[in-house]
Amino acid sequence: MNRFLISLYILLLTVSTDVFSADVNKNINADAPEKVLVVYYSRTGNTQLVAEIIALALKAEVRRIEEVKERKGFISAYLFGGYSAIREKCSDIKPMDFNLEGYDLIFLGSPVWALKPVPAVNAFVSKANFKNKKVVLFFTMGGTNYQKAADILTKIIEEKGGIVKSSFGIQSGKKEKMSESTRKAL
Repeated sequence: MNRFLISLYILLLTVSTDVFSADVNKNINADAPEKVLVVYYSRTGNTQLVAEIIALALKAEVRRIEEVKERKGFISAYLFGGYSAIREKCSDIKPMDFNLEGYDLIFLGSPVWALKPVPAVNAFVSKANFKNKKVVLFFTMGGTNYQKAADILTKIIEEKGGIVKSSFGIQSGKKEKMSESTRKAL
């Protein structure tokens, strides 16, 4: 898996960097922010893949949201995690080593569990200061609907003074297709 990701990043660097930049400037933010941060939670690596492609395309810094107690196995991850997501609960996350204040644009990534953002992302959003921050939400999911998750996070971020510029979803599956979908979304 790691070799595949490394190979993919090298390929993207050598072949597609110019395409990423043009698409991002056109679709997400025409006035090209000075400093971009990509923050995400990923259990299976799908959201991490999308986050790293975004970061590479935008020359952004990347930070991973990590739970204090890692979810392992089907029951912990999907049954308990899905139930917590349905109830829009927060999980305990490790302290983050950054402050949003130094960034112009934040990409925030979450898997979709039971049509909602995951508890770790709920925890991050509840603690973060989004005042006057531009945010782009991105989601990975097994299905095709991320809108409810986007609506939930948008409401919270805007209540905290943030500006959600857009959102997009990437269907989980083959890494090559996810990479292509991410490039198109940008």
